[in-house]
Amino acid sequence: MLTLLLLVAWIAIARYAYVCQIKQQCGNSPTTSHNDTPDNTSETRPKTISIRYNNTVILDGYEEFEFVPQSVTPTPYSDNDRLLNDLATYLTNNPKRQMEIVGGFRPSESEMKNGVFENLGLARANAIRQELVRRGIEEDRIGLNYETEGSETLGRPIRFRLLDLEKKPEDFTRVLFTFKDMTFSDANFAIDSDVFRPGKQFLLYADSVITFTKSNPNYRIQIIGHTDDDGNELYNETLGQKRAASARNFLKKMGVKNKIMHRDFKLPNILLHDGVVKIADFGFSKILGDEMCANTMLGSPLNMAPEILAGKEYT
Repeated sequence: MLTLLLLVAWIAIARYAYVCQIKQQCGNSPTTSHNDTPDNTSETRPKTISIRYNNTVILDGYEEFEFVPQSVTPTPYSDNDRLLNDLATYLTNNPKRQMEIVGGFRPSESEMKNGVFENLGLARANAIRQELVRRGIEEDRIGLNYETEGSETLGRPIRFRLLDLEKKPEDFTRVLFTFKDMTFSDANFAIDSDVFRPGKQFLLYADSVITFTKSNPNYRIQIIGHTDDDGNELYNETLGQKRAASARNFLKKMGVKNKIMHRDFKLPNILLHDGVVKIADFGFSKILGDEMCANTMLGSPLNMAPEILAGKEYT
């Protein structure tokens, strides 16, 4: 009986992490209002929000959002509601447009986190994204980013950037921060280390992932490890591969049972140290169920399996 109760409690926590922290669909989720309260008139915020596509102004003259200190829920101003409605209409009418929402945070909030998000800027950007999702915009069309404000006033807590899905600039990194496309900072690793030290935000996310994969065994997981650019290319590539493998091993210990298939098996992906051999580079890998085959053409041609070159499914 005690085991059953613990299992129910664990599932409830994982469900909370996904629904409340990622989807923002709990009781304290951001709300909008068509009528400002007497103490929150629309004139109290500057109307300086402008959204452009290339050099063309798409939306202009809207009131800035407001977040009280330590909060990720925007103060409900009617002009913000109008902006979100107009923006949702534009994105609906322009299905090839991709959007990035940048959330800001105050210097005094730099160490604060929220749910699975490692800073309040990301959490605030996600709150605005969920408002657009409620208006019918697909979540995977909206990436998130963050920045630190230079003062405590937080005059521009939310910024918008429009891009074309088919013509993204080279410097645009598509970082979604969704349940199926989550990114965590290198704070989970010490400098020059591949020892995985998962923070609270990753643990919350991992609980949800484990619950999801158990209910959806046909889904695959891809893990990609990254580094900074301080070292040389070979060193950073090797370290990134080790970090991906370390995170993979952690997830397997937590209960992910899916098989892992390596699709780019070659000498640079084999690590040898003190007689210990390990396979690395899990950026080119998939996690498959027991009865599944793959057909993706990915990897170095000289190192691909014959089935891949023949266009056949493979395991």
